[in-house]
Amino acid sequence: MSRVFQRSGRAGYYLGVSVPRKLRSQYNKCEVIRKLGNTRREADANKHRVESLIQREFGGKEVSLVEKLEADYNSPNSPHAGKELPLHQLPEEDKEAISAAYDSAQVDPTTGKPLDPQVEAVWLALEGKSTWNQWINRRKVLETPRPATITNWASKLRSLARWYGSEYLADLTKEQAIAYRDYQIQQGFTTNTILNNIGGLSGFWNWGIEEGIVDKNIWAGLKKRLPKQEVKDLPPTDEQIASATLKASTTDSRRKEKDYAFLIQRYTGCRKGEANGLRHCDIDLVNKTIKFEEWQKTIRFKKERGGMKTMQMTRSLKTGLSAERTLPMTDALYETIKDIELKKDSDDPLWPRRYKEINASWGDHWVSEYKVKYGFTSHKLRTHAITKLNLAGVNGYIIYEIVRHQQEGVSAITMKYTDTRGRMEELREIMNKAFE
Repeated sequence: MSRVFQRSGRAGYYLGVSVPRKLRSQYNKCEVIRKLGNTRREADANKHRVESLIQREFGGKEVSLVEKLEADYNSPNSPHAGKELPLHQLPEEDKEAISAAYDSAQVDPTTGKPLDPQVEAVWLALEGKSTWNQWINRRKVLETPRPATITNWASKLRSLARWYGSEYLADLTKEQAIAYRDYQIQQGFTTNTILNNIGGLSGFWNWGIEEGIVDKNIWAGLKKRLPKQEVKDLPPTDEQIASATLKASTTDSRRKEKDYAFLIQRYTGCRKGEANGLRHCDIDLVNKTIKFEEWQKTIRFKKERGGMKTMQMTRSLKTGLSAERTLPMTDALYETIKDIELKKDSDDPLWPRRYKEINASWGDHWVSEYKVKYGFTSHKLRTHAITKLNLAGVNGYIIYEIVRHQQEGVSAITMKYTDTRGRMEELREIMNKAFE
């Protein structure tokens, strides 16, 4: 919360910003006050910049001056409410008002650019130029992507911006895109990594074309003629899987609890996040089923080094609601996890400490040790399961129902009409045969 006000006996206008409750003991006050200027016009011009600086001082999420201005002009009380217009698409009178507020900004006499980078960003935004970070924030409003997707976008665009030397990427040319691809090759990036980076950037440029930010996709065609892809690690043998399964289902003086998430991946082919983000109520030992679904809840749990912690947790599935499903336990899975301790009627996660708040993911750190523990990565369990289902001659539509991985040549339309609900015993028989 913030307010602009005048102080009794003092000239000018001031900004007051509430100190977050958790920082009040550190600041020894409830409000931080900064002077905005001697006139109301100066105060209006400086409000957003000063408030942004204070918020960064608090350690909160950095909000740029451009984003603050866009938020104001697209607020519920604004005539542009709901349109989410960037600054350069605002009516001319609004653009002129913003320009007038920043015309007096100090500039570098050699470059003619404002000394304050926040003000420079406003000038460029009025011309229709925006940073890669502003692109992401715009997409977040329009598409509401998963946190992991946002992190992935930021990683690719940040790396490109560092190489290019500017946060403004819309002016990149085809020649520069080729140079960036060649730079990645020279740096020793694997072909798969380069393909992934180019694919992600290409997707962003396609979005930019639709939004009128760029004219063409400079990344189109750059995946061709790359160095031959490296040979992937061979999939684990049946003997390796059997040895790892025994290890995961055995306790000793060092391993106090079975690796239940490993076993669930092993016998269902689910993804690591699906297994590690399970709740107590998702495992039904009576009917021998496991439910995978999205959820969100504020969780209070015990920290690893003592004490309690409260956190808002989100469990998203990679393909969204379409990945929600209930699967039968195979006989082998039931036997290995039937001793798992479950809280009756609890919708809390089984392993809350495996949640990574920054990108709302589950189990990243836990499975990072699998290569050392078992000799292969957790995703190889999914590869093994799909391979076994295919070798057992299981119909592609049924494979999709089990692992939510679309098979080549399987009609997406027909797939929507395949419904295995109420056929748990048939699925159990199929999975028993494939995963024996």
